[in-house]
Amino acid sequence: MSSKLYYHGELDSAVKLLRMAYGFDNWHEVLRLSEDLYEDSLQAYNMQIISADTILHTKRTIIYYIGYALLMQGIAYQKLYEFDKSRECILKYGDFGWVVNPDDEAQSEIEFYANTSKLNLIVLDLLEGINDNIGKYISFIQENREETTAGLLTLLEANRINDLQVSDYQHMFEEHASERVRKSIRQEDMPAYLKYMYEYALYKIRTSDQETAIHNILECLAISSKISNDKSIKYVSLFEKLRDYATLSQIDKYKNILEGI
Repeated sequence: MSSKLYYHGELDSAVKLLRMAYGFDNWHEVLRLSEDLYEDSLQAYNMQIISADTILHTKRTIIYYIGYALLMQGIAYQKLYEFDKSRECILKYGDFGWVVNPDDEAQSEIEFYANTSKLNLIVLDLLEGINDNIGKYISFIQENREETTAGLLTLLEANRINDLQVSDYQHMFEEHASERVRKSIRQEDMPAYLKYMYEYALYKIRTSDQETAIHNILECLAISSKISNDKSIKYVSLFEKLRDYATLSQIDKYKNILEGI
């Protein structure tokens, strides 16, 4: 009798846990979970190849889980500034040439990860201060509005980490930090937007525009207080470091926000 392997939602549950760890910026936990997911999903794939009777109770094709595990590993290593290890992960999910006879769903995932790999290799270059493909990256951001927050955040992080020159894109940073854009951000996207606003405030400090930095920090504090964000303390800490540069109206707004919290 041929052996069968059943995954009753374990892989999908692992994806949910990974997303939670990512949301909390717990990069070491992301690494641990993604390594487990990679091993389990790869085992499931191998079982499918060995036995045609293998049945997987998963929401997506097994290639999705293998690619997602590698993608999250790459992100975690990137956030931990281990860029060489991140690059290894990106190259892995960029090449699924070893997959045997992929069906249409699997082929779609393979193409998605191949394209994502190309983009994330550019991201790594930028974070390492290499701007050869910054034009391509800007074009990508402009053509994919849903990626604006993450894309601009990457540019600001690259400026902070390796002094990547981003002054030519000041207008994009300003626009994305505007009240009009803030009001358009969906609730589920707000944590990512807060990361952008905080990084933009740090950038304004580096360019000696403390008043604008304080303005953005106050916006972060106001937003985080409404969505029960547990990182409000870092906004308070940064404001206190900049208090001497704050206007009277900014200090009053700060006090009002704290009283509300």
